[in-house]
Amino acid sequence: MASFRYQAIRDSGEKVIGTIEGADRSLAISRLSEQGLHPIDIREDGQGGGAGAFMSLTTGRIPRQELTGFTRQLAWLLQAGTTLNRSLEILSGETFSKPLAVAVGEVRGAIRKGRSFHDALEETGAFPPFYLSMVEVGEATGTLASVLDRLATAREREQKVRGKVVSALVYPVMLVVLSIGVVIFLMVSVVPGIKDMISSSGAPVPETARMVLNASDWLIANGITLAVAVALAAIAMALMWTRTALPRLVREAALRLPLLGKLLMKSEVAQFCRLLGTLSAAGMNLPASLKLIASTSPDRRILKAAEDMEVALRRGEDFVAPLERSKILPPLLARMIKVGAETGNLTPSLLRVTDILDDELDRLTDRTVSLLGPIIILVLSVFVGFIITSLMSAVISINDLAL
Repeated sequence: MASFRYQAIRDSGEKVIGTIEGADRSLAISRLSEQGLHPIDIREDGQGGGAGAFMSLTTGRIPRQELTGFTRQLAWLLQAGTTLNRSLEILSGETFSKPLAVAVGEVRGAIRKGRSFHDALEETGAFPPFYLSMVEVGEATGTLASVLDRLATAREREQKVRGKVVSALVYPVMLVVLSIGVVIFLMVSVVPGIKDMISSSGAPVPETARMVLNASDWLIANGITLAVAVALAAIAMALMWTRTALPRLVREAALRLPLLGKLLMKSEVAQFCRLLGTLSAAGMNLPASLKLIASTSPDRRILKAAEDMEVALRRGEDFVAPLERSKILPPLLARMIKVGAETGNLTPSLLRVTDILDDELDRLTDRTVSLLGPIIILVLSVFVGFIITSLMSAVISINDLAL
């Protein structure tokens, strides 16, 4: 018998962390399900570790876009009246990546053995907890097709927003790379030639020019070492990205940046409202929805707001008040959610707030890009201008000496 560490959520929404014995991972998951627990992550004791040890099922190992496409196609087939078994059989003939193809095969096998769709998905360890919770609600209410349709729509909207943000940041990133390339070219190709000319003349070198020449000498002498160090650091970060809390630390650091931080925060808040609205529309009770979002949110402020809202609900208090205090939403949008809850229209209110946030995110993305471009160009101009001015001062001193 092996020992497994797990993180799970009860039907009531309570978060549970502990260990369980089982012959293998699938049996451990089955035992947890029998206890009314829904695993967010489960792994053999001794595997992984650190602050990010429970992050594996949060992101899943199936490419985002492919999982969305699979969900959309499955929803269409079920809405057309095709049985779940037949739908999965049809989709198994599609050209999927290896992770999704293997997962679909495992799901089909588990369903043939009498497992529910939710349990079959959960046992693969490849699907994120939000996805599993939506499927579980759909099966429990007999609305799996419509729930999958909502899930696919939510994922499509999320990917559209994410894609717009990423696309908008491509230009500034390219400018940064170009800027670094231009400075390196000047330091290793142009500056050495001017240094030879200055050295042969015997003219005094201004202090700023001396700084540039010394920097050029250091870069030429240590260029290979620096390149190897950067490559090793990139490899180390790639390896640590899925094994540690590095993604959360990077995200928190990015949130502190003047322009990018506001953009990322707006995106996270829109995603929070989208998830909450989608879970509510699927029929999941609000405390469990908030607990699930709190367990998977990468942002501390959103996590704290979701936890406080869930606690307020259990105490019978105004659950929107913690959201207002967190200030992650503009006051008007927080009041829209509050009015929706009071009038029994919480789901439409949440989805409407999401639409508003998406529109604001579009405008903020455009403004951020329009500001970042000139700022990066200005910084590049200052660096290049400093190098050229420093070198020109040395050249002028040579001419003065000749006169």
